[in-house]
Amino acid sequence: MRFKHTLIILLCLLSVSGAWAQGKDFLLSLAMPGFSQVRQGKSYGYAMLAAEAALIGTSLYLGSEADLLMDESYTYALKFAQINPADYGPEYLKNLGKFNSSGYDADGYNATIRRQAQSLFPGDPTAQQNYIDENAYGEELYWKWENAGKRAEYNRMRNTSQDLESYGKLVVGVLILNHLASGIDVLRSSAQKRRTQLSMDLQDNVPILKLSVKF
Repeated sequence: MRFKHTLIILLCLLSVSGAWAQGKDFLLSLAMPGFSQVRQGKSYGYAMLAAEAALIGTSLYLGSEADLLMDESYTYALKFAQINPADYGPEYLKNLGKFNSSGYDADGYNATIRRQAQSLFPGDPTAQQNYIDENAYGEELYWKWENAGKRAEYNRMRNTSQDLESYGKLVVGVLILNHLASGIDVLRSSAQKRRTQLSMDLQDNVPILKLSVKF
């Protein structure tokens, strides 16, 4: 068991020593993909640098457009749904696009809450009213869309904003992969420049592990 632990430790040290020997280039490649490759005279490093700049620019653009559209949808609701200026939570803003109003009319949010209360607590008016009081919107959260077309436009802006945000997250993922690919490329190149030999021998019936590394 002790021999097994020693072997594992030595193999880990070998791996770390290889990365440490090329530590500077490795860290530079992680921080700025392609930079170490350019320093080493590899032309594809310029492609990595260009990809990094393009990905960062795309991520910033998508994030900016997503925020802009979300702000526009809020301003739109102020004008066409008659909501009061306030800092609303995501659930409220979502319901704002699902129901024509917050009231008890046929397509109102509170009307849906009342139907839920009647379904959950049939024959129990007290429980129904408690459910309505806990979940229905009050007058301070009132809204009423001018027409279905206005509500549809509000939803379009929010959905587009959320799509742009999702695309931005995807770009960030590709950006991370670009960093990792650059770092792995440096480690792969450094591994080709060194030779490692690992052997085992017996001395007085005691196993001896021999490690030889050439850089």
